[in-house]
Amino acid sequence: LVDLRKTIVSNLVGAAAKAGGRAPCDVWVPKGPTGMDPTQTSFFQALNIATMISRGQIEIKQDVHLITEGERVGASEAALLQKLNIRPFKYGLKVLWVYEDD
Repeated sequence: LVDLRKTIVSNLVGAAAKAGGRAPCDVWVPKGPTGMDPTQTSFFQALNIATMISRGQIEIKQDVHLITEGERVGASEAALLQKLNIRPFKYGLKVLWVYEDD
């Protein structure tokens, strides 16, 4: 039974943030290169994220707390996470009890 529970719990699936949904956890965007070209800096400016251009791509200067747990996800935040290929939420089965019939 313990093995069955471990198998079920380990099968969590990453999910993208959807605009209008509630965030089940805090979401942070890590600092560093984004892989996005410099023409898209206005997107980051709209979300008040400090960036700089480094080696022909946008680089985020510091970690950004984008979404707080329980808040609704905005369209801009969801679009940014999608562009950065960040899947911050995890979904799966929550095992409460496991019974064995003898």
